[in-house]
Amino acid sequence: MIKEARLIENFLDMVKISSPSKNERAMGDYLLKVLKELGLEVSEDNAGEINGGNCGNIIGVLRAPGKKKLLFSAHMDTVVPCEKIVPVIENGVIKSDGTSVLGGDDKGGIAAIIEMLRVIKENNLDHPEIVVVFSMGEEIGLLGSKAFAIESYGIDYGFILDSSGKPGKIITKAPSAARGKITIIGKPAHAGISPESGINALTVAAHAITKIKLGRVDVETTSNIGIVNGGQATNIVMPSVELDYEARSLSNEKLDNLLAETFKIFEDVCKEFGAKLENTVQVEYPGFALNDDEKIVEIVKNACERAEIKSETASSGGGSDTNIYNSKGVPSVNLAVGMTKVHTLEEHIEIKDLVNLSKILVEIIKG
Repeated sequence: MIKEARLIENFLDMVKISSPSKNERAMGDYLLKVLKELGLEVSEDNAGEINGGNCGNIIGVLRAPGKKKLLFSAHMDTVVPCEKIVPVIENGVIKSDGTSVLGGDDKGGIAAIIEMLRVIKENNLDHPEIVVVFSMGEEIGLLGSKAFAIESYGIDYGFILDSSGKPGKIITKAPSAARGKITIIGKPAHAGISPESGINALTVAAHAITKIKLGRVDVETTSNIGIVNGGQATNIVMPSVELDYEARSLSNEKLDNLLAETFKIFEDVCKEFGAKLENTVQVEYPGFALNDDEKIVEIVKNACERAEIKSETASSGGGSDTNIYNSKGVPSVNLAVGMTKVHTLEEHIEIKDLVNLSKILVEIIKG
C-alpha cells in the first residue's frame, strides 16, 4: 500500500523548504495545504506567537467518533545550515550535497505521517481518531510541544517520530535535562600594573571546573559546559565569565543531586576568591520511562511484527517532544525514523527506512 515514489517525492519537496527554528512559516504553509487536501480538520495554534516565531504548530484531525484517539507528531524545524538544501540520491540513500544538513530530522517523520494518511484515504481503511501535530521550535527547547494544548484533544496514546536508528526502534526512556548559564563576576584591574587588585573570573571558574563532575557521570547521567564567554582585552584582568551548562539524567533524583553539588562547588569557590555568582540553570524538560509491557509499547511491537520489521526498545540520551507529552499525561513513545548523523553535513537516510517507517505507522492505525 505504501507508494515509495510518492513518499520520496514528498520527502524531497519538504527538505528543500528552509525551516530553521522560529522560521517555519513556509513549511507550515506547505503542510496546511497538504492536510486540507487530505480532508483533515486543519488548524494552527499560537505556539509561534508565544515563542516569538512566525509559525505555530500545524494540527490536523481525522475524525473517528467513539474510537481511540492517537497522536502522530514530528517537528518542522531543522538545525542550520538549512538555507538551501540540495538533496542527492545515491545507491538508495538520500543525503545533502555536503553544504547543509539534509533535514531528515525531522522531515523523515513528517513524510511517513503524510504517507500513512494517504494510504488511509485511498484504501478507505478503518482507523482510530487521528490527531496529527507538526511542531515548531523543537530543536531549541521543545517550544511547540510545550505550547500545544494536548489536554484538550483527549488523546489515548502518542507516537512521536523523532529518533535516529532503524525503524522498529522504540524509545521508552529519555532523560530530564537542565540548562542555563553560570556567570562568575570577578573584579577588573590592569593586568600589567596591578593584577593583584583584581579578581580574575576565569581563574575562579577554572578552580571550580576542576572540582565538578563533567562528561559521563554514570550510565544514566551526563554533565557538560558547552560554551565559555568572557574577557575584554589581554591587559585587563577578566571581570566576568559566562558558562553555558547542561546536565541530563534518566533519574530525576540524580539530576537534582548533581545540580545541587555543582552549584555548591561554584558558590564555595566564588566565596573563596571573593567573586560573585549568578546562576540561571533550571530543569528545561522532564524525563520519561515506560515499561516494555505497557500497552503503547505492545501496540508498536505488534505493528512491527505485522510489517515483518524487527522491533526493540531502547533509552535515549536526548530529549524530544515525547518528553513533554508524557509529562502532560499522554503515554507516548519516540519512534526511530532512520535518520543518521543528524545535525551534521553528513546527515542521510535510506529510502527503505522511510518505507519501513510508513509501513509501521499503517499497521499501528490498523490495530
